[in-house]
Amino acid sequence: MSDAINVTLTEDDDGLATFVITSDGAPLGLGAATVFAIVKPTQHVEDDALSAHRLEQGDGVTIVDAAAGTVRLDFPQVVMESPSTWFYKIRVTAGGKTRTAIWGWLTISDA
Repeated sequence: MSDAINVTLTEDDDGLATFVITSDGAPLGLGAATVFAIVKPTQHVEDDALSAHRLEQGDGVTIVDAAAGTVRLDFPQVVMESPSTWFYKIRVTAGGKTRTAIWGWLTISDA
C-alpha cells in the first residue's frame, strides 16, 4: 500500500522535499533498492510523456539514510519556476518488484 503525501513549495525556491518510505508502518530499508520518481502535470499523463520528468538516484533522487528509508527529491527547475500543480510518485524497486511507495500532489505557490 502506498502513502499519499501532498507537498507545497514556493516558486523559484530550491525544490527539495524529504520523505520516509515505509512498509507496514515501519521504515523500509533501501540498501538493496533502487528509488526513482515521476513528476507530471496530472496522474492521467503517461510516465514516459514529454511533459513528465523522471528523477533517478544521483539525478533528482538522493537516498539520505537507507536504513531509515529516507529519500530526498530535488524537483526540476522547470517544475519550480511558476505557480502550478503537479502529480508525483516515488517508486521503489526491490527483489525484482517495483511498487509506488509515495504519491501525491506537488503545489508550487506564488512567491
